[in-house]
Amino acid sequence: MVTVLNNEIKKTLVEKIVNKSACIGYIGLGYVGLPSALKCLEVGYTVRGFDKNLTKIEKLECGTSYISDIQDTEIQDALHTNRFFISTEMNYINECDVVVICVPTPLEKDSKQPDLTYIHSAVNELVKYIRKGILIILESTTYPGTTREEILYKLEHETNFEIGTDIFVAYSPERIDPANKSFSIQDIIKIVGGVTPNCTDCAAAFYSNLIKGIHKVSSPEVAETAKLLENTYRFINIAFINEMTQICNELNINIWEVIDASGTKPFGFQKFYPGPGVGGHCIPIDPIYFKWIANNKDLATRMIDVAQEINENMPNYIIKRALQLLQDEDGKNVLMIGVAYKKNVNDARESSALDIMNGLMLEGYNVDYHDPFIEELIVDNHNVKKSIDLTMNALNKYHLIIVHTDHDCINFNLLNEANCLILDTRNIFKDESIYKKNIICL
Repeated sequence: MVTVLNNEIKKTLVEKIVNKSACIGYIGLGYVGLPSALKCLEVGYTVRGFDKNLTKIEKLECGTSYISDIQDTEIQDALHTNRFFISTEMNYINECDVVVICVPTPLEKDSKQPDLTYIHSAVNELVKYIRKGILIILESTTYPGTTREEILYKLEHETNFEIGTDIFVAYSPERIDPANKSFSIQDIIKIVGGVTPNCTDCAAAFYSNLIKGIHKVSSPEVAETAKLLENTYRFINIAFINEMTQICNELNINIWEVIDASGTKPFGFQKFYPGPGVGGHCIPIDPIYFKWIANNKDLATRMIDVAQEINENMPNYIIKRALQLLQDEDGKNVLMIGVAYKKNVNDARESSALDIMNGLMLEGYNVDYHDPFIEELIVDNHNVKKSIDLTMNALNKYHLIIVHTDHDCINFNLLNEANCLILDTRNIFKDESIYKKNIICL
């Protein structure tokens, strides 16, 4: 009889998910949570969004977006559906049939170890309001074992529900790539790993209404590791091409031309490009999560270690190149073009621009920046700089321009007319750098 009842709980949940009468809750309305919540709304679900950041909630309530990929009109349209509710208070969790946790998983500032504070906070609130028949999915990137150790353990010890029969728990890594117009949420296959087969089935049913493809795996640990493998793969290959760049520069060989030439091979080669440093909330952090769990098991991570050293040194390499270029110049004014960690986003988390700017300022240079996506920036831990307007008049005061982030909306033609030195870390001036002596490629 118990089995029949438990099957009914799963059946009822899946039916509500399939017919879209389920209420979907998102804990964390950042670069992953907000677009995901809007996607759920778009396909017909009622959505409740939760975020402890009152400023975010107030902006959303006013119909204002704080994410460059999402227009204000999208927020306003969402509010007008009367199916989109947002709050800092978590007590409305008990109205949700599915709860997706999309909170940050940074590194601790001093120890550089995984910081699960946001996950702990979300789960602590969740257990207060949990009810039978709910599906809980963790999407935050983390090390293998987190879903089982941090969520499952707490649910088993602080509630009377049986996992896989009364409530359902799964891990499905977020794979959103901000500002990527080629692959939106629904285009990227979703990996799903439940604590039990029933948990996997429920999570797969949910994502099937949102995503074109679902890939089930045998456990949360497989899903957690898959995400870390994806980004560690990129981290290591970026480090390799960054090292090749430094070698090619010493040999007076253009690395960009080398990459294009190698890319003509139709198999066995994938293009990776150098840059001023690895930034953002994923690529520089995820490999360290993997490294941490491996080292805790006394396992070596030699490739990650070397890649980390190379990537973390790239801002210093850019500073070194900049100082070499400036040594024959009379002035000390430098302009950084773009400070976001990648093009077309308003996110400077872990951006190498900060390290480069701070390094040059320590050397006595005056450093300004222009970034249409980031109006102001805290440098040197406390000083606030504001983005300057890009005009020829403004450009005339600078002795070196460093192209750090190649936003599509930046007027690079105007930069091309400037008379000062330009250090191009993004190969924007691919053709000009061949014959214009003031343009130096990375």
